[in-house]
Amino acid sequence: MKKLLVALMLLAMSSIAGAQPYIGIFADAEGTHCYADMPVGAPVTIHVMACIEDIPAITAAEFRIDNYTGNPGYPTSIVTETWNSTLTVGEIDWGFSIAFQSPQPGPMVALGTIEYLTFNPTWIPMDYVMTTDVTMDSGNLVVVDAGFVTIPVGRGTFTFNCTNPEFCPCYDETIPTQDASWGAIKALY
Repeated sequence: MKKLLVALMLLAMSSIAGAQPYIGIFADAEGTHCYADMPVGAPVTIHVMACIEDIPAITAAEFRIDNYTGNPGYPTSIVTETWNSTLTVGEIDWGFSIAFQSPQPGPMVALGTIEYLTFNPTWIPMDYVMTTDVTMDSGNLVVVDAGFVTIPVGRGTFTFNCTNPEFCPCYDETIPTQDASWGAIKALY
């Protein structure tokens, strides 16, 4: 019985502590939906945001988007990336860093948008998932807070042409393997 009470208390405390910070991809600027249909001839804008409920502000982020669609161009689709800072380095599908001249307050920090104008109805299949992930070069999936401390964050997911919104989550609960290094584990304590 004591073990059950302790487990329930730990669960309650973890709920109070807030959600794991993560870099997400959303269909709306409020960060409430992470799935969208891909209609032909109508622009669709997705929002890349740092969800940092327990971090007051960030000055930078480093990540990549795994399974990124890329920009095939006309006649398939025109994909336009627009970032909220001119201080960017890298490619979004390999390793991307964005920095801000002044701290950006949370709980949601807009990093940028990606606009899709699709002409080929079969270009993106049903239930196509993109995930924010560790970079291919440095192995980082992080934000940098206002005190310039690097903080590992979780992975967000986005689904195009989601057939069942119940199975199109915004957050990937698995830990990226690079973030589970001994250094990352020691940083927790």
